[in-house]
Amino acid sequence: MGWLGGNFDKAYFDAIPTVNYVIKISHKGLRFGAYSVYQKELSDKVLALRDIDHQTYKQIADQLIMNGYRSPRGFDLGPESVFSIYKKRKIRNTRLLSPPTIEVVW
Repeated sequence: MGWLGGNFDKAYFDAIPTVNYVIKISHKGLRFGAYSVYQKELSDKVLALRDIDHQTYKQIADQLIMNGYRSPRGFDLGPESVFSIYKKRKIRNTRLLSPPTIEVVW
């Protein structure tokens, strides 16, 4: 943008106040540990069986064991561990899908 005409008074434009501000954008999704491929596959399976098929945690554990799944650390899956996987994945999804926080600092 430049001067379009008229009387140009440099002193007038030097006297115009400027506004400085900082915009802070933060998002909880920026702080997360990545799931391994196996953890992602296992938690996807647990979510599908619980939310879509409406199975109990015991039924999910039994079905996963029959299909050869084990916990990420190599242990047998029980209803408690299936519940833990389900709960933590829901918390993670909520955190990753939350809107960012925008703050204008003067």
